[in-house]
Amino acid sequence: MLHLEDTAMDEREICNKIKEAIAKISDIDAADIVDTASFQDDLGLDSLVLLEISVEIEMQFGLEVHEDDLKQLQTVQDAVEFVQQALIGQA
Repeated sequence: MLHLEDTAMDEREICNKIKEAIAKISDIDAADIVDTASFQDDLGLDSLVLLEISVEIEMQFGLEVHEDDLKQLQTVQDAVEFVQQALIGQA
């Protein structure tokens, strides 16, 4: 039987992967991205870049990010929480 703790990634690992995805797609260094950073206001990312980031998240975590979900993600922390909830839902 598969246990949640066997498949769960810790919050820091998820956050780091999301920051790496942002860095890969934008000109922003992952080390310069804070957890509370707003995608639009703090990082200056537009909707097209956010779409690219969502595709990267889908590939890294094996999740599907729907357009409605994407609209709810305003900060790095929002994305981390979304991934955590989605991974729990898969367990």
